[in-house]
Amino acid sequence: MKTRLKLIAAAAATVAAAGVVSPATAQGLEFKGYARTGTGGSTEGGKQVCFGLPGAGAKYRLGNECETYAESQFVMPFGKSDGTWAKYNLMLALVENNAGADYESSKGDKFDIASRQNYFEAGGFFGPGALEKASIWIGKRYYNRHDVHINDYYYWNNSGLGGGIEDINIGAAKLAFSYHSKGDDTLVTDTINGLNTSRFSARAYDIVTNPGGTLEFELVAMRGTSAGRAERGEGSGWLLFSEHKQTGIFGAGYNKLALVLGKDAGAGGADVNNYRDATDDVRGSSWRVVDQLYFAPNGSPWSAMATAGYQRVKLDDAAKTTWFTAGIRPQYQINNFFSIAAELGYDRVKTDGQDTAHLTKLTIAPQVALAPGFWSRPVFRAFVTYAKWNDAANGAGTNGVFGNKNNGVTYGIQAEAWW
Repeated sequence: MKTRLKLIAAAAATVAAAGVVSPATAQGLEFKGYARTGTGGSTEGGKQVCFGLPGAGAKYRLGNECETYAESQFVMPFGKSDGTWAKYNLMLALVENNAGADYESSKGDKFDIASRQNYFEAGGFFGPGALEKASIWIGKRYYNRHDVHINDYYYWNNSGLGGGIEDINIGAAKLAFSYHSKGDDTLVTDTINGLNTSRFSARAYDIVTNPGGTLEFELVAMRGTSAGRAERGEGSGWLLFSEHKQTGIFGAGYNKLALVLGKDAGAGGADVNNYRDATDDVRGSSWRVVDQLYFAPNGSPWSAMATAGYQRVKLDDAAKTTWFTAGIRPQYQINNFFSIAAELGYDRVKTDGQDTAHLTKLTIAPQVALAPGFWSRPVFRAFVTYAKWNDAANGAGTNGVFGNKNNGVTYGIQAEAWW
């Protein structure tokens, strides 16, 4: 037996040395992440509460985040001497409701842990040409997410479980293709009638339009499939995302203008993965336009981000709803470490047959960071937030914390970082 094992080991070593088998090696674990944490209170007593308008797609963030949240991403790279490579990506999210205890268990409702990304990617297989820099991926990942930082609004988000190829260079643009699927909850208990919604995406990006300007497009087709077709119809829908980005505004600033169209199963909010099941009775349309501007003039202590957006959703089985939002966060740099940020945000939601709801929020936040700049992190801040809403904005006053009032004040401290 020992002789046989020695012969097998020697043969394996000889084959590897000859280059027939060259196992990839894992080296250099990467750690990335995001975290925010803080605490506070309100003028009514009790802990900090946050203001958000029911029916709006987002809320303005500064001095208006009431939980501890963190994303920890671990990336394990694999490499070979011939230039091929692969990576395994795992991201876990931690959420605490800031109950104040030093021990919050996942067994209760105070602490939660979730899987956000879990996928493989690889490249270097295709040689010279359009596919030279292309990579393939399979798993659950953040895919082509576009957001406005100051209100954490992901106006386009095609994340989820799937696979694809990206960074195909055709000269005038880059191309990417992907497939995603999402089953509804009945797939667990009813594999016959459970509906699986498949999404097919084609994306073109880095299309140069003018000096400092680029275009991006993504077309997503959606279709529902079910083994029990007689019990549940198979519907479809589509979405079209387009965005122009202009860089070089007031130095390192930029502007992004996006338009999103949706039809039938693709009509609704901005998170593509959470759209309605693609049944044959799903009908409707939606569109949204979002603009964001960031500027930081060279040599000026001022920097700011501003945004405005409008969304209209009309589903055949529901009343038409529109949402308008506008906000700005200017920051003044006092010295290399200290700054003052302010954020003013306004949201309006109108549903046919109901009164129009309004919410305005203003925050003042002195800050300290290791370096100057709007994006400098980690940042440590104190804040005071004032909000005002009308009677139609039921729930904007955080579900009765402020009683019958149409305004309220919260205060607190927060730290935020990404790496």
